[in-house]
Amino acid sequence: MEVAELPGTITVRDPEPVIAHMASYRAWADQHDVPFDATIDRARSLVADDIAGNGAYEVTCLGGILVCRR
Repeated sequence: MEVAELPGTITVRDPEPVIAHMASYRAWADQHDVPFDATIDRARSLVADDIAGNGAYEVTCLGGILVCRR
């Protein structure tokens, strides 16, 4: 078996998709007393600043799948 790597880049030009993804962690944050509203407000500001300065916000990712070779 080997791993077939699947690298990618997610590019957004509006902070809301990033914030919507972060919002999916709210239940976890509530269970661990993480100050979620302050965190998400700060993230929105950072992403918006990056978009304003660079025209887009990018997140790189690396996934993969197991491939069985015979």
